[in-house]
Amino acid sequence: MEKYIVHIEEEYGYRDWVWSPDMTVDELKVWWESLPTVAPYFFEGPVSLPGEVHQICFHYEDGEELLTKPPSYSLVEEVEGRTVIPLHPNPLKMPEDTIRMHIHEDFDSYLVIDSVTYTHAGYVTSDERDDEDYESAPEAKEAWDKALYDDMTKKFGEPKEDKQ
Repeated sequence: MEKYIVHIEEEYGYRDWVWSPDMTVDELKVWWESLPTVAPYFFEGPVSLPGEVHQICFHYEDGEELLTKPPSYSLVEEVEGRTVIPLHPNPLKMPEDTIRMHIHEDFDSYLVIDSVTYTHAGYVTSDERDDEDYESAPEAKEAWDKALYDDMTKKFGEPKEDKQ
């Protein structure tokens, strides 16, 4: 199987990740375009994507920008307070042909392969989302409800029965 990495930007600089999918690039396109929603990746980040996922931190040199040339990066571990600790001493170089992904909500998540932007099956424009008559697809609504429930349960435990 071909080896490649996907740089995942989570919500415009919130966190960055590298993902080595366990599928070919063509399979990645099909997987992404059939994804009904990005809800499962909203609270925890893309840690459950199929393949190997690592959080990273970029190292920029003076004047270097992500869009002008691939920066170097380190794999990191996130600890309390959103502090990250590098897992190795020497930065790695992002390959020139890295696939890019932005992931946050259904209206702003996308995948870029060879300068072509792909949207997932549950993608909606911000205009559609902001329309007062807009309703999410039932599958997307259910996935967002589950993602919220799972996150709240992780943080606060199982809901207690209401005794009346």
